[in-house]
Amino acid sequence: MRKQSLDDRFGERTVNFVKTVLTLLLKEQFSRVLYCEEFLSTFKHVRIKDSTKFNVPSNLEIHYKGSGGSGSISPAGISIQYEFDLKTGKFLDLTITEAIRNDQQDAKDTVENVCENDLIIRDLGYFSMSVLQKINKQKAFFLSKLPSNVLVYDEKGDEIDFKKLYNSMTKNGIDQSEREVFIGEDKVAVRLVIGLVPTEIYQERLHRKQKEAKKKGRQIKERTKFLLQFNLFITNVDALLLPPEKVMPLYRFRWQIELMFKNWKSVFSIHTLQKMKEQRYITMLYMRLILIIVNLQIINQAQGLLYRNEDKESILSYRKTLQTLKNSFSEIMLIILTYLFVYHKNNLYLCKRVITKKARQFQHKNNLA
Repeated sequence: MRKQSLDDRFGERTVNFVKTVLTLLLKEQFSRVLYCEEFLSTFKHVRIKDSTKFNVPSNLEIHYKGSGGSGSISPAGISIQYEFDLKTGKFLDLTITEAIRNDQQDAKDTVENVCENDLIIRDLGYFSMSVLQKINKQKAFFLSKLPSNVLVYDEKGDEIDFKKLYNSMTKNGIDQSEREVFIGEDKVAVRLVIGLVPTEIYQERLHRKQKEAKKKGRQIKERTKFLLQFNLFITNVDALLLPPEKVMPLYRFRWQIELMFKNWKSVFSIHTLQKMKEQRYITMLYMRLILIIVNLQIINQAQGLLYRNEDKESILSYRKTLQTLKNSFSEIMLIILTYLFVYHKNNLYLCKRVITKKARQFQHKNNLA
C-alpha cells in the first residue's frame, strides 16, 4: 500500500472512533482498592493530577501550538492532562490539548468535575485562589504547597513573619507545626502545615533559586530565602481527618504521575511519533494511550492483590511491569482471545483450563512468581 493510500484511511471518523474507545475504556475501568489507609476512607476520590508536554512535528502547529520554551525545537506541541484516583488507580481524566494551554487554565476549566468529598492534590502549576474557593463551595478538599508569592495572615489579620517563625522553631527545637491561617487578598481560611527542611536541602534550594534568578536578571527577596527553609502545605481538611504527620507522605504520592510520564515515554515512546498528517498522528497517539490504560489496569489489579494479601510493603515496579507486558503483548492477546472464544462457546470448565494453561506458560516464560 502506498503511503498516500494509507494516509487517506485516517480522517475525522478514525479520530472520533479511537476517542470513543478511549472514553468507553475510562468508564469501564475496574475499580479496586489500591491503598486503603483508614484516613483516606473519608474521601470519595483522592484526585492526583499533572501534565506532560512534548514537541510534535511542525506540520501540526495549526492544531497544536507549542509552548515556546527555550528548549523547544518545534513550533508545535502537545500537552496531556492526566488525573487518577489514588484509592483505586482509575483514570479520572486523560485529555490531549495544545501545549500552549497551561495547567492553571486547566484547573479553572475542570473545577466543575470535582465532586463532594473529593480530595484534590496537585503541584503549584495548577494553583489558583479562585479554584480553591470553588473547591470549598463544592464541599470538596484540597492539599497543595503554598506558593512563595501568596501572603499569609494570622487570626488577627497580621501578616506572618516567616523569619521570626523560623527563629522561634529552631530556638525551641520544633521541626513541625501547624496553625489556622488566612491566605491571599480574599483571606481564604486554611490549615498551614509547617515543616523545617534539613540544612543541605535548604542549600540546594537556595542554589537553584539563585541560578534561576541570575538567569532572569533578578534578585531573590529576603522573604523568599526564608520560605526555602520550610515545607509549607495548605489544606482545608480537618486535622482529625488528615493529621499533620500524614500530609507530606500523602503529597509525595503526586510523584507517581511524573514517574508514569517517564514510563510512557521510555516504554511506549508516546513523544517520538514520526511526521504524518494530523488525523493519523492523533489516532496513533490515542491508540498508544489506550494501550497504556489497559496495561496500567492489569498492573493495578496485581498491585491491589498484593495489598489485600497483607503484603503491604511490596510495590510493583511500573517500569519493569510495563516493559514485561509490552514485550509479551502477543501472548496476552492470545490469552484474551482464547478466553473470549471459549466463553462464547459456553464451556466455562474448558475456559478455566485453557486460561490456566496459558497463564502458567506466560508466568514461566517471564520468570514471574
